Amino acid sequence: MSNLTGQVIPSVSGLTFIKGDEVPIGPSAEKRVLVVEFWATWCGPCRQVFPVGLESTDPLLWHPQHLSDLQRRYSDKHVYFVGITDEKDEAKIKTFVESQGQNMSYSVAIDSKGEARANLFGPSGARGIPHAFLIDVNNKIVWAGHPGEPEFESKLAELAKSAGPKRAPQPLPIITASYEELMTKPVKELKLILTERRIPHADCVEKGDLAKRIVERCANITYYKD
Repeated sequence: MSNLTGQVIPSVSGLTFIKGDEVPIGPSAEKRVLVVEFWATWCGPCRQVFPVGLESTDPLLWHPQHLSDLQRRYSDKHVYFVGITDEKDEAKIKTFVESQGQNMSYSVAIDSKGEARANLFGPSGARGIPHAFLIDVNNKIVWAGHPGEPEFESKLAELAKSAGPKRAPQPLPIITASYEELMTKPVKELKLILTERRIPHADCVEKGDLAKRIVERCANITYYKD
C-alpha cells in the first residue's frame, strides 16, 4: 500500500504537456477520476502497458486492458489519464510519443520542475516504474501500484461509477486579439482566458507574460468548456 493512500493528492505543477489536454493535479482540481502513471521511454514494462497487441504471461508486464484501451472505455465519463516522465530530453520524448500514435491516447507530460516526483512519487514510497495512482472525485488517492495488476482495473471501474458523464463540449470564444490588444485588458481577464482553457500560468509574473502565453497558446485555436 502506498504511503499516500487515503490522503488528498498533493499539488503538482510545472508539468510540460506534450500530448493531450493539460490536466490539473492537486487538491483543488475539478471533480473527476484521475489516473496518474509514472513511466519512461527506456522502461520496457512501461511500454508494455500501453501498446496494442503485446502479450506476456507475466501480469506485471502486460495486462489486456492497457491504459489506452481504458481511456477509450471511459471516454464518455470524467475519467482522465496522465502519463508523467521525469526524463529531460523533450525532443526524444516527443518523438517516442508521436511514434506510438493512438497506442498512447491519453495526456502525456514531462515533470519539468521535478514536482511530480518530489511531491507524489517519492512520498508515496514507490520504488519503480511503471507506477500508477488512482484519484477519486474528492481528489483522494485511493490506490497506487503497478498498472498491470488486476486490482488496478477493478478499482478504476469502481471509481468510474462515481464520475459524471461528459456533456457535449461547448466551444469557448476563439482568441484573435493581438499582443498589443491583450495588453489593454485587465490582468484578471487575461488570467480568466487561460484558466478557462486549463493553461497553466502561475509562472506568469508580469501582465506581458500572460498576454504572451495567450498569443502562443490560444490564438485562433478552439478550446472547449469543461
